[in-house]
Amino acid sequence: MTKSFLVLLGALLIHGFANAQCCSMGNPIVGMSPAAENFKGRLSLNLYYKQGFNETYFRNNVKLVNYGIYNYSGYDFAGLSISYGVNSRLLIEHETGYYPRKEVNFADPDLEARAKDGYGLSNGLVSFRYSIIQPNDKKAGIMLGAGLKYPFKTEKLSLANVELPMELQPSTNAWGLIGQFFITKETAFRQTFSFAHRSEINFSNKYNYKYGSLHTTAFTMSGKIYRGFYSAVTLRNEFKLSDDTKTGARLASQGSNVVILNPKIEYKLPGEFGLYVFGDLPVYKYYFGEQISMQYAFGIGLTKALQLKKQIKPAAINTDS
Repeated sequence: MTKSFLVLLGALLIHGFANAQCCSMGNPIVGMSPAAENFKGRLSLNLYYKQGFNETYFRNNVKLVNYGIYNYSGYDFAGLSISYGVNSRLLIEHETGYYPRKEVNFADPDLEARAKDGYGLSNGLVSFRYSIIQPNDKKAGIMLGAGLKYPFKTEKLSLANVELPMELQPSTNAWGLIGQFFITKETAFRQTFSFAHRSEINFSNKYNYKYGSLHTTAFTMSGKIYRGFYSAVTLRNEFKLSDDTKTGARLASQGSNVVILNPKIEYKLPGEFGLYVFGDLPVYKYYFGEQISMQYAFGIGLTKALQLKKQIKPAAINTDS
């Protein structure tokens, strides 16, 4: 497995999670995940732009026709993640993003006439990942990670002296924690299979509103197609718990379980650049309570890797018992 392929895998694993919670509030980003590479001294950047569309209400797994306060909702999101290998085992990352547009279309014409789109910075997130098993001749790696989610501001977004609904807020306006787990394994046919899990816990903001925790699990198969072209297919399960508030305000989400098919194609450019496209297609949707449902999302991204320190290949670690 070449270094460029493993860097690609890190970029692709982003999108095993990166789309989680994009249609709701908070930071939808997860940073790069080079789970099976000596990343000492390596600076990796991932910049992407994503657009999503949500329509049709569900109660449990039943579609509700002509129901709900919104006809549809949508968003544009620009994300940036940066990771750096402190040494051959420890990786530090920072993630952030910006919503140029968060939109809901009201079923009531009077409300729609006064509607405003949300926009602004999402949360930031600083995390650390540690490689507990590095790759050897078995081509396998395991990483554990933890991080702190923080708000850029604690006040809700208001336009024309009107506070926007929770669905249009770009940030949770609250602190939070994340935990992560990654396994990567290469086969004899030079394909790579990956398992990744991330749990994101949100605290209450100053308005006593707490966004539900998000638990995401992803299985990815990736490999080279032809020359500089690589592909990956991820099957991702997103389980979100209900929001909670002590004020009696309407909840933006009562929780859901959605399974998403996430195909991606990347082309490696000279200078360790990578250009990729991806999409999100839900294959199973279950919503607790009545909620507008995800229809699709797609995006484009650019990766760049810089080797700031010379790598020294670590000694093989024997994982046999």
